[in-house]
Amino acid sequence: MIEAVLFDGDQTLWDFERVMREALMATAAELRAARPGPFADVLHWEDLQEDRAVAAAESPDVWSLAELRVLGFARTLARQRAAEGGDEETDDALARQLGESYFIHRDRDPALFGDTIPALDALRADYRLGLLSNGSRLPETVGLSSYFESVVFAQDHRVAKPDKGIFEVVERELGIGPEACVLVGDHPVNDVAGAHRAGWRSVWLDRDGAVLFPDDGPRPDAVVAQLTELPDTLRRLDAN
Repeated sequence: MIEAVLFDGDQTLWDFERVMREALMATAAELRAARPGPFADVLHWEDLQEDRAVAAAESPDVWSLAELRVLGFARTLARQRAAEGGDEETDDALARQLGESYFIHRDRDPALFGDTIPALDALRADYRLGLLSNGSRLPETVGLSSYFESVVFAQDHRVAKPDKGIFEVVERELGIGPEACVLVGDHPVNDVAGAHRAGWRSVWLDRDGAVLFPDDGPRPDAVVAQLTELPDTLRRLDAN
């Protein structure tokens, strides 16, 4: 019997891609104001995201997403310094400042999908709800603090989806076995394959309705186009 329904956060409950893009655009504008010049003039938000990705690849032992953002901005500023000159110590301080600004911009808009709160309201009386995320958006910053009994972030436990270990953290917190858990998420590997490996059931959220699930991975136990389909979907899963 299903007891707990865990949700992925980014692109499942909220539109993280949009808030990330808008936050990086705002941060790029701050960098241009602080360090005007030819390098900053042509800097796009995609460049900042690429520098963050490179920094993460170069720092596999860093789990803090806030620290990885700072490392990404530091890499951007190092590239600017190589092109135009500058002071490394000042760059470090500016990278920290940009990191703080990024998260302020990112969390200014909850960007909840329209079906998020209706779905959570429909489920909360019948299931124990939780957030299981490789991201870092706190429920209280997006108006969801009252919904989740368990909130598990990969960065806090140094293990990330699809690794079975992060699912076991939830099981320990809730005191239940994998057979009682369902993960709802949009990612075929992190959410669906990860749940399968952990012995959980999975519901794949395919909002576009046109994305084909990859043939080379575990199949989800159910597919929904909207979170408001979950109550009926979970009842069907429990009946099988």
